Amino acid sequence: MTLRRATLYIGGGTLLVAWFSSAASVSLGRNPRRPLPAERDTASRTEALAVSVQTQARRLAQRLATAPTPQQPVRNPFAFKALSDRRATPARVAAPEPEPAPLMAAVVEPALVLIGLAERQNGDGVVRSAVISGDGLDLIMAEVGTVVLGQYTVTSIGNDAVEMKETSTGRFRRLVLQNP
Repeated sequence: MTLRRATLYIGGGTLLVAWFSSAASVSLGRNPRRPLPAERDTASRTEALAVSVQTQARRLAQRLATAPTPQQPVRNPFAFKALSDRRATPARVAAPEPEPAPLMAAVVEPALVLIGLAERQNGDGVVRSAVISGDGLDLIMAEVGTVVLGQYTVTSIGNDAVEMKETSTGRFRRLVLQNP
């Protein structure tokens, strides 16, 4: 290392140390800023905002009080006008009303939903099974001839439907596979 190079390194290092020390002493020698009372400033801003909101609310209430009321529509598109009877109808003789037939008790069918179909090989043929959900709780695997809920007998199972015959009345009920 030459003398000239050593002098440059020492001089540069000295200047760098002096610069850092002066920066440190300046920051330590400053008077710190006095902090503003943050609570009082926040409270005054909050109060000013509350007063502003109340003023705007009063102005809005005054404007709504002087607003015109909407007019009633001339016609209502959802109500039909009663038709006047233009023709004079001859007086009719009231025929005696027949006695009403006794009301049959409403037959409540159980809620059954076909939720799936299955096939399996049985010897030479294919045996189809239907998966039926009853009342949302029961799952019933039924084949042709199976009695479902003690009320229906499965008569046929197709590609997308099941036919059942009600044992008491002989009526047929068809359940169709619902596509998701």
